[in-house]
Amino acid sequence: MNLRIVSIAGLAFLCASAVGAQTKVSGQHKCDKAPEVIGTADAGDKPGHSLAVVKNTCQWTTPMEMEGGKTTDGTSVAVLELTATRATSNGTYVGNMDSGDKYFVSFRDSGPAKDGKPGVTKGTWSYTGGTGKLKGITGKGTYTVTPNAGGGAVVDVEGEYSIAAAPAKKAAAKKAN
Repeated sequence: MNLRIVSIAGLAFLCASAVGAQTKVSGQHKCDKAPEVIGTADAGDKPGHSLAVVKNTCQWTTPMEMEGGKTTDGTSVAVLELTATRATSNGTYVGNMDSGDKYFVSFRDSGPAKDGKPGVTKGTWSYTGGTGKLKGITGKGTYTVTPNAGGGAVVDVEGEYSIAAAPAKKAAAKKAN
């Protein structure tokens, strides 16, 4: 009986450690131009306070590597809130891998603004899903956005991820077929 309990506990620990293993990632993303403004609205509470929906597609100049593939590019859609002294944004990023797989990220950042333009901002992100080898991806990280004079920006990203192991029943069903 004790051997059985130890075996079950050992198996549970092994499974938990496999699911919880995190892989570190980092890379650099370059956006050559300013985001496309989909729409804007003045908040109406004080001068210079506005909100905008923006969309941007950027390239990975230093790709992140995940599950044997490399990030290539991606598109973000965000809500940007701008005051005379602060810029904040939150949105969704859809990234592409050289394998054709995709990954999905939720992000949020904030930083100083001057003359209606955001300065260097820092933010956090987390994976919300993926396709192919990235199905079941979880993880999170941080990033820094450094704007350039032309309206574009460089984004330095770091974090970690893990891929959930397929449940034993699903794996057994696939083997049987």
